[in-house]
Amino acid sequence: MKGPALAGLLLLLWTAAAAGSDRPDAGRDLYNGVGAATATVSMGGAAALPATRFACRACHGRNGAGGREGAAPPIRGSDLFHATLARPAYDTASLKRALAEGRAPDGRVLASLMPRYAMDDATFASLAAYLEGLAGLQRRGVHPRAVTLAVAVPPDNAATARRYADALRAALDDLLGGRPVHGRTVGVTLLAGDTAAILEGAEDAVAVVGLAPSARLDVAAFTDRQVPVLFPLFPLAGGEDATVVRGLMADRQDALAAIAARLASDKVTAMTAIDAPGCGGQAESFARRYAATSVRYTLSALPLSAKASGDVLLLCPDRQVARRVLHGLPDGLRIYGLAGELLSSAEAGRHHLVLASPEALLVSRDKKANLVDVHAAAAARLLVSALKSAGRNLDRTGLVAAVDAVSDPERQLDYAADTLNGTAFVPFIETKPR
Repeated sequence: MKGPALAGLLLLLWTAAAAGSDRPDAGRDLYNGVGAATATVSMGGAAALPATRFACRACHGRNGAGGREGAAPPIRGSDLFHATLARPAYDTASLKRALAEGRAPDGRVLASLMPRYAMDDATFASLAAYLEGLAGLQRRGVHPRAVTLAVAVPPDNAATARRYADALRAALDDLLGGRPVHGRTVGVTLLAGDTAAILEGAEDAVAVVGLAPSARLDVAAFTDRQVPVLFPLFPLAGGEDATVVRGLMADRQDALAAIAARLASDKVTAMTAIDAPGCGGQAESFARRYAATSVRYTLSALPLSAKASGDVLLLCPDRQVARRVLHGLPDGLRIYGLAGELLSSAEAGRHHLVLASPEALLVSRDKKANLVDVHAAAAARLLVSALKSAGRNLDRTGLVAAVDAVSDPERQLDYAADTLNGTAFVPFIETKPR
């Protein structure tokens, strides 16, 4: 399909998508398995399920290049709407039939692994338009002579983000000295303003790097828009998709497992798990997950009863709530938890703290080093290696995938062994009452 025919198809897709403008991103969300389902799927005659449970990208890749599951073909617009040796070109009618009935343009039945989709015209138009623009979307931030990385500046943590951007630029300059990688210079741009402006700006970057902790901008805010997030300044949750997210330290699930192992090595037999409002039931989840260990967990609301064990578990992702809880606890308790939640509190000096700290791995070789600077230097090394490994034909998915081939022995990072974070090792920080 060339010239006027392709232009007509694009006009048709745009017109139909505009008619369903209440969900302009329905196709993107369906392809990537995010957001509310606007279509259903069935396989082998089974009952219909929400289409988001069968994300297209799971088999065809985030970049639509295919091959992730068996012999899944490429499904970018540049592939679908052009003939191959195996089939004629798709058009809107044959693409819709392929999705609904599992038939190629020549009538051949598609593989049984291909789900059958039921969707309205607006959702189909949005999906077809997304496929047509997928190759361009994947090459956002990649230019003939430059590649653009971004550092987001959350309004509630702007100073940290700006320092990180400066440190990342300096580290890249030390490594590259302005020399290009595969003919492209590597630049770092700041994304500032309100949340909407930051997210809009991220669309023009190949990836967001070193995301600072923020109550306003999380990893999903970017990845739901298909912008990769590489090496945030905080531990990941542990369930993120490694095709669009990579960390630089052990994740939260690794840290919780490390706490359970530390309790066993400390020969703790009884533990009071604080079930505080605003902490998301983290203590109960931990106690349930590790119920089969030798530790007997007792959930306790505040204030603690007189019979409470001297060993306390405090897990609370909201740092402000964690600080208030810690302030209300009696002096001298031995408290287990996560350093990122508890160590910043001024009340920490009143207790014996045993804290899992994935961040500590980065600064363990230099106690005086600033985490932001060390993290940026490590991220720069990984990014340069990944850019070199990804080759000249760079896109967003290719950059993230290229991280698999890099390692940093100095920081004990190996993404071939641990795909999401490069490590599962969690050091501990222990403080005694002053």
